[in-house]
Amino acid sequence: MKLQKYILIEIIMMALATGGLILLTGDYIMSLGIIILLVVIEHLIVSRLEARREREERETDDEDIS
Repeated sequence: MKLQKYILIEIIMMALATGGLILLTGDYIMSLGIIILLVVIEHLIVSRLEARREREERETDDEDIS
């Protein structure tokens, strides 16, 4: 349930950002390019944070074993 709520909020925020960019730039293609860049950057940030979290969990597990 919590994940579905997060996904719904993310979809609403992306729709608002897309609509705002279309109004601001007046060009659908440029707005689409900006949104694609934002999605790619978000993906890179999330994957980096997940890798960091996994690395920290491994380090704490190694400390517990020692």
